[in-house]
Amino acid sequence: MEVERGEGEAPQPFRSGKSHLKRRSFLLAGGLTLAGLGGGALLLGPDGVRNAYGQIRCGTMPDPPETAPGGRQRATMEGRRVVIGLPPGARGRLPVVVMLHGADGHALTPFDVYAVDRYLAASRARFAVASVDDWPSVDVSGALLPYLYGAGLDTGRIGLLGWSMGGAGALRLAAELGRGKVAAVAAASPAVTAAQAPLRELVEIPLWLGCGERDEWAPQTETMLKGLKALGATAEGGISRGCHDAAYRRRVLPDQLAFLARHVET
Repeated sequence: MEVERGEGEAPQPFRSGKSHLKRRSFLLAGGLTLAGLGGGALLLGPDGVRNAYGQIRCGTMPDPPETAPGGRQRATMEGRRVVIGLPPGARGRLPVVVMLHGADGHALTPFDVYAVDRYLAASRARFAVASVDDWPSVDVSGALLPYLYGAGLDTGRIGLLGWSMGGAGALRLAAELGRGKVAAVAAASPAVTAAQAPLRELVEIPLWLGCGERDEWAPQTETMLKGLKALGATAEGGISRGCHDAAYRRRVLPDQLAFLARHVET
């Protein structure tokens, strides 16, 4: 069984208690044994294996909204692509949410894989979204934000959105820039341990943190959420169905955009 995944991310094993479902099942007594489906081992033929795997899919990729997206601008900054998605009917200097891709992603990933411009249009949010190639090597504050300001966006206080490696990067960048520069941050499946996350530095910044229940980062995400709430932070999100894949991230994207709109547009 294959599941939809994000860009360049290694497959993660499914977990059910202590059983791991793997792509290869074990040969036993002339049949195929599949562990982890509701407890116990099942003796299955080829059709049964296919059906059983189909029952534990992490989820198919949701169809994007049919709403027509707004305009899209593409340019190059210091040899890297920058892509800006605008809401329909955009006028004046809009606030901006900077999107940080996952491992092996690029500036077009939020648009080509996640259809963020369609979700943005459907949400009726009044901010732009911007992404850049190889963001870890980009000076976001000193280079990207001045560039986006020159492109006609309001960069006084920004939003941050990322997933996996980009989710961890969004949390670190928010902590570095602080409340004066970051209006809100949303991270899906952030690939960072609770011990490494700068939780105290994030207390004054509204956060949305979420993760799929079958994702190996789910316990860390839950720990971070509890820690932030204990420190008095505005923290939303939580653990819901899904894996470390693009299907989960598309499902939560509307919630993330709505959260960011409440804080970035003010």
